[in-house]
Amino acid sequence: MTSSSAEPLFSTPRYAATATPTPASQRLLVAQDASRAGGLLDQPGPMRLLTLHGELAAAEQQECLPSTEALFLRLQMLLEQAPAGTRLQVLGDEAFLWHVCRLARHAGLLADEVELFKLGERRRLYCVHCSEMQDIGSETECSCRHCGVKLFVREHFSQRLGAYMGVCLDPDRPYEQAQAGERQA
Repeated sequence: MTSSSAEPLFSTPRYAATATPTPASQRLLVAQDASRAGGLLDQPGPMRLLTLHGELAAAEQQECLPSTEALFLRLQMLLEQAPAGTRLQVLGDEAFLWHVCRLARHAGLLADEVELFKLGERRRLYCVHCSEMQDIGSETECSCRHCGVKLFVREHFSQRLGAYMGVCLDPDRPYEQAQAGERQA
């Protein structure tokens, strides 16, 4: 049963515009670029910053890691040791956000303990035909880099996969473009 005042359900993610001023025993701020995270520092509780680029003078503890993989490993270690009441704020593009979100959920953080702030256009696409992932921008059509099927990027987002769904643009001839490319090569 639905009411007219109920908020409609969407599968596309909604991101925070401002940080929620919720007290925390510890706050972890994970950012692709720390220089864009200044507004997130005004929250109560001790804060630790993990970033790939940049520094923030106001951060109590900060680590600039050399690669995305190193950042994810360090975050995983911190989350495994995190006390109850830890809050996580993540700042980056969608591919980055949802990978960090999966790490947090796997470590036991609840959805209410994680805030996502989207920057940039990069996002993940899941090909429903070959189950491969690839990074894309804001385009609505592309070819799968693995199987070659021309894909329509649906606005359906899987939080479990952290990706949008790519479905065949021409279901009557799904592999025609990929096969034509092979014949030319």
